[in-house]
Amino acid sequence: MPDPLDPRCPVARTLDIIGERWSFLILRDLVLHGPRKFSDFQTSLGAISPNTLSARLKTLEDGGVIERRLYDEHPPRAEYLLTPKGAALRPVLRALRAWGEQHAPRRAPTRAAS
Repeated sequence: MPDPLDPRCPVARTLDIIGERWSFLILRDLVLHGPRKFSDFQTSLGAISPNTLSARLKTLEDGGVIERRLYDEHPPRAEYLLTPKGAALRPVLRALRAWGEQHAPRRAPTRAAS
């Protein structure tokens, strides 16, 4: 049986960049809404911790999927946007959405204890 983490495997190499929890949701937000600030991701993703969000953004940036653009403001601020490499993932996101609509039925929202 081949090693699933074999660096010669393009799927394994891809998952090294975009396969961690939250990464696809970050990409979804960038595809749907365009450039986003850190706080925008925190708002839309809700349960993600700041440390995890920072780590996922760094991995995506290191992989060339997103770019961080700094503003000339005080304090310094950044926004994140898709690179051409990241934009090439749009059909993958559409396919995941179609798969989810067909095979992952919506769950009823849970009610908070009163």
